[in-house]
Amino acid sequence: MSEPVLKVAVGRDRGRWHEKFIDSLERRMRELPYLRYSLVNMDRSDWLSRIGDASLVLWKPAYMGHEFAGYVKEKVYLLERFLGKTVLPNFSTIWHFESKIAQSYLFDLLNVGTPETVVSFDFNEATEIAGRSAFPVVRKKAAGAGSTNVRAMSSYRELRHDLERTFSLSLWDRSLGGKSRLKRIAGGLRHRWFWDFAWRKLTHSQLFGVAYWQEFIPGNDSDLRITVIGDRFATGFWRRNRPGDFRASGSGNIDYETPLPEEALRCCLEISRRLDFDSMAYDILFRDGTPVISEMSYGYSDVAVHRVSGYSTLEPDGTLSFVSGNTWPQELWVEWAMIRAERQRQK
Repeated sequence: MSEPVLKVAVGRDRGRWHEKFIDSLERRMRELPYLRYSLVNMDRSDWLSRIGDASLVLWKPAYMGHEFAGYVKEKVYLLERFLGKTVLPNFSTIWHFESKIAQSYLFDLLNVGTPETVVSFDFNEATEIAGRSAFPVVRKKAAGAGSTNVRAMSSYRELRHDLERTFSLSLWDRSLGGKSRLKRIAGGLRHRWFWDFAWRKLTHSQLFGVAYWQEFIPGNDSDLRITVIGDRFATGFWRRNRPGDFRASGSGNIDYETPLPEEALRCCLEISRRLDFDSMAYDILFRDGTPVISEMSYGYSDVAVHRVSGYSTLEPDGTLSFVSGNTWPQELWVEWAMIRAERQRQK
């Protein structure tokens, strides 16, 4: 009895991941005659009809930013929830993309070792916690990659001033007190938070505030980037800090020679398994030799992963085997897609 046809829709992306997806699929078609694929421009208005009856969708959008991430999530949710299609990356993988806050909820839920993290949408609570915090702390915005929007703050005074600007709407509301609008403006002129509030109003920027910071973990001259694909494949490298800086992300100073600790590989594989991630890159620091995960993201550089000398495979018996050679992550995505499609077929 012949295998049913497996139709794959490959989403075009400006990062050109789709080209290596196609290369990998065409190699597999020589051995899997039931495999078919089509290339779909996911930016077109007719993207859904072009996917058609494909049961598997491979799409790695290269755009960054919170707004576009929302559009991606909407499409993936529609494909999975209402059309029953298998999508890589799935909604479980992307729903927290561009939101370090959402990631913190998952880490807390699973009791994942992380730097102590503060998330608050309340100015009073945030300043109260700041008063109890040990400094320095690492202040972050909810979105951003490559160490953008990441700063070390060395004192309560510095963090307090930052929180006042962040929660400028709350402080504006607090200034009401029966005063006229003109008096409120006159009273606000001497405060730095007022100028932030005024600028947001003039530029129609988001007014609500959120506080997000993590403890500073000393003794790390680099971080460890572990990339996991499915619950099967893992690879990684070390990223050395910028000169005179505590940040490693985006430094471009990558160390491919230092061995990867097995404990960290297994930890990340287990998180991806438990949370049903298709692909995830984990940024890891160490506290007294114990790995702690500071962030994660499904978006990462395929070139950086390709330059690693090999990857580890988690075997059914629980052992980790090493496969040597430079491998594009797109190849492992396709391998994982075949595994997922088979699992889906057996249900």
